Amino acid sequence: STSMLFRRSIPTTRADRILRFLWPTMSLSRIGSYYKRRVARLPGTPHSIAAGFASGAAVSFTPFMGFHFVLGAVLAYLIRGNMVASALGTLVGNPWTFPFIWIATYELGSNVLYNASDGVPKDTLSFSYLIDNIGDVLIPMILGGAILSIIIFPLVYFPLRLMIQRFRDSRFAKRQRRAKLQRQKAAEEQA
Repeated sequence: STSMLFRRSIPTTRADRILRFLWPTMSLSRIGSYYKRRVARLPGTPHSIAAGFASGAAVSFTPFMGFHFVLGAVLAYLIRGNMVASALGTLVGNPWTFPFIWIATYELGSNVLYNASDGVPKDTLSFSYLIDNIGDVLIPMILGGAILSIIIFPLVYFPLRLMIQRFRDSRFAKRQRRAKLQRQKAAEEQA
């Protein structure tokens, strides 16, 4: 049967699968290269792809976990971005980056809202404190997330748009060279 063709010769254990999830066997640069090519090959204009991806990346800095896909899609729709690219852009927020994003959004938001000494004391920041005083933490995170989203959008959009345009120009030039060689070969065969 076909399922036998695609089975591993040595089955993986649950611990191996968990370890591979936490630390992929491919290098992070190879994973990044894969996603870069995947994004560049999406259908649409360089603007729509870059705008969609930047939308997803920007909303990843908001504290609304569980709604990032929806928020990214709405923002991408409003600025005529690619919806698939916005979903890929939300991968900027992931289990490895969320702790840093949350700390940055909270710190920025509390520094804007309060004096540095008026914020939540660091030693009281626990899960029970978060539940009892959700507004004291969520409001600074919303403000900090909004500010960081506004900063992140152009930082992602412009380089990505340029990268997609260069990638497509390179592919077009390769196709042109290949077609020219085929025409030359056909002309030589006729002569």
